[in-house]
Amino acid sequence: MGTAFKILPKNFLEDWGEFEEWAEGTASAPTGWIKATAPFAISREATNIKFGVYSALVIGSTGGLGGIYRTIPSGDTYNGKTFKLGVWAKSASTGPYIELNDGVTSSTVHADGLNAFSFLTTPAMKLDYTASQIRINLMASQNATCYFDGAVLCESETLFTNFTDPIDVAEWSPSITLKQDQYEIPNEEGSLIPETHLQNNSVRLAGQVVGSDVASTRTNFDTFMKGLLAWRSTDKRNLYLYDDRVAECFLKGVNWNYEKGMNMIRYNLNFSVPRSTSRYFNKYRKRQVIAGTVTEFNLTYNGNAESKPVVSFIANQAVAITTCQLENLTTGENIIISGTVPSGAALDIDCDAGTVFNSSVNALSQFGTSDFMKLVRGTNYFRFSGSNCQINIDYYERFLI
Repeated sequence: MGTAFKILPKNFLEDWGEFEEWAEGTASAPTGWIKATAPFAISREATNIKFGVYSALVIGSTGGLGGIYRTIPSGDTYNGKTFKLGVWAKSASTGPYIELNDGVTSSTVHADGLNAFSFLTTPAMKLDYTASQIRINLMASQNATCYFDGAVLCESETLFTNFTDPIDVAEWSPSITLKQDQYEIPNEEGSLIPETHLQNNSVRLAGQVVGSDVASTRTNFDTFMKGLLAWRSTDKRNLYLYDDRVAECFLKGVNWNYEKGMNMIRYNLNFSVPRSTSRYFNKYRKRQVIAGTVTEFNLTYNGNAESKPVVSFIANQAVAITTCQLENLTTGENIIISGTVPSGAALDIDCDAGTVFNSSVNALSQFGTSDFMKLVRGTNYFRFSGSNCQINIDYYERFLI
């Protein structure tokens, strides 16, 4: 059972690092990534994968390197911080590589050439004090083929702590409670419960840490605790289940017992999951180009708990967006914008955070009485009326743990 679990610090690639979404097409760069130089080929790969459903296939050009890259927003604000990059890669050549680049220095690790997936990790890299970016390059050398999957980037000297030997998970016990406002009505039977909401979720883990002697047991337990506790008290940890489900959580409590001459430590952990739900480990994107005054479209949501998406209206159809109304016909929620989005700009609405930005400027006043809409399980049907534009709906599928 223990092989199912692992824990990771805050992951700066948590949105598109698993290469599961290819909204621009299966032969384009994966969503969230950009072509670097001119690779011979980039495509979505469904056979050679490490996790999830897809990986990224990159073939170097006949003239040299080719690959994909992405930059971390506000990367120039992490000057002097320590980061580490990890990516699963498979290639028969040692030419392909992963790179962490801060605009001044870089750290590069090449594939091992064994033609099997291996987890490439850069050494912990302190960003230069004058760093101008955080850029991740995934490159294939000339004529070489490489499959990339499961990219993670953390502000840390370590990445995953796997709950495998010498760490064992014997029990995993989630517990969810529902909040119900209940009212008693005079002279009526029963009670009035107008609605129900999920409260925070708690997860209990129990197991043992072992060693060959007292010293190794202590060392293994110290390593275990380092993975559980964040040095920054505001940072959640990413607790993985089934390799593709993530619960963002805080460690709430821990107790342990020394046994068998201190060669075994039995532990009980309690995690608090503020969001109540776990999520799929990669975002999805519904991309819809609007070419008519009124357009209806839909997306299928496979989560079993609701999700609040980021909805972007992009004025890339040669006109400004002067009228904009999006309805989720399934939930009865509306987004109606009163302002104008200039041609070439975007209006971004984060329905989870409750923010609205027009051309990167706070535009909550243009939101009016609109709803920060949600996605619910099954098919969600949408109706848009307004100016020609491109709509991106970015979301996680969320699950009760």
